[in-house]
Amino acid sequence: MRKRKYLHQEQVLKRKNFLPTLILTIFLWIITAGIIYFVDPASFAAIPAFFILAFTSILFTSSLIFANSRRGFITSLFVTLFLFLAYLGVGNILNLILIVAIAVTIELYFSLR
Repeated sequence: MRKRKYLHQEQVLKRKNFLPTLILTIFLWIITAGIIYFVDPASFAAIPAFFILAFTSILFTSSLIFANSRRGFITSLFVTLFLFLAYLGVGNILNLILIVAIAVTIELYFSLR
């Protein structure tokens, strides 16, 4: 009986944080799209601002999709890494496969531990 009550309280806490996180995610994606469309890449700190906003947007989106902050962090870190490699001009399919393999390996390590 106690375990059932604890699980119910945990589900209520997860539901409570869903709507603010969803609103924040939509807001971050709007800002990211605004930077892509309106800001000149040659302007001061446009590239670091893009990568920071892309990281946080992907973090919140993947955390909502996976319902797990760790998986969201790993996903956003490696997607942002691939975006950075693409910005440098070395983002090809081989690097993508290697990055995905490293991300899956790290996730398996932490989930089995």
